Amino acid sequence: MKKIVICGGHLTPALALIEELQKKEDLAIIFFGRKYATEGSNSLSAEYKSISAVGIKFYKISAGRIQRKFTKYTLGSFLKIPIGFIQSLFYLLKVQPDLIVSFGGYLSAPVVFASWLIGIDSVTHEQSTVPGLATKINSLFTKKILLTWYQSADFFSKEKSQVIGNLTRRSIFQKSAKDTRIQKFIKSSRRLMFITGGNQGSHFINTLIFNLLPQLKNYQIVHQVGTANFQGDLDKARKVKRRNYLAVDYLDTDNIGPVFARSNLVVARSGANTVWDLAILGKVAILIPLPHAASGEQEANAQILEKAGSAII
Repeated sequence: MKKIVICGGHLTPALALIEELQKKEDLAIIFFGRKYATEGSNSLSAEYKSISAVGIKFYKISAGRIQRKFTKYTLGSFLKIPIGFIQSLFYLLKVQPDLIVSFGGYLSAPVVFASWLIGIDSVTHEQSTVPGLATKINSLFTKKILLTWYQSADFFSKEKSQVIGNLTRRSIFQKSAKDTRIQKFIKSSRRLMFITGGNQGSHFINTLIFNLLPQLKNYQIVHQVGTANFQGDLDKARKVKRRNYLAVDYLDTDNIGPVFARSNLVVARSGANTVWDLAILGKVAILIPLPHAASGEQEANAQILEKAGSAII
């Protein structure tokens, strides 16, 4: 039986790939990822919950990263970099996969490097217009670099790179939510506003929405607060008592599509996969790029939709 290890920071395309690979009977899929949403958090990550829910073997990697902003976790995170490499090497020798598929993010770098050292082929997929540091590092050791946007092609050699677009979950086109509470809420005749700061959430966006709620009474509001529960945002959101407001930590594959489909306006960060979903669904959006995103990638992502006339920044 063939074995594939999937790893990396971007969950959405990984789930899309898993959805298709699970149709093959002679293939084992293993996922290397982070178990907790953020450093120092006890909240389970969206990837751990989503991957476990579809029955995929999950190996926890405690990789660190080079942080651009100094926090109380900076030194500890830096010291975890060699730990992540050792874990990756150990798990790869244990699993003996035939291929590594990376979706970027700091956690993918030690996995791709370790696989190169022991002769296991890998491919990496980049979702942003401006590649992140991990993808740039991975490109030195991977066999193929698959790109979402033509704008990314200049960062890599033509021999190794290929533009294929993003991997999209079938569930993004679903019209009915599996969660009955969500389905009942979005069936309202009111205009629907979907607010999201990504899987982990955005304290800035959450605070903004909390303050604006009295002025948004004409909208049904679905608010993805995030799994990280920054500064108690999720706890605060769940205490809001408004009939037109529904707070969730994370919308999984069974529920994200219907919410997008019903949305008249999306307020969001401009992460790579959010921008892609907005583009293929033709949704109008207000985008708030993460100001300290690496190399201004969220700003560049948002500009694609702004130039198309479907978003304002």
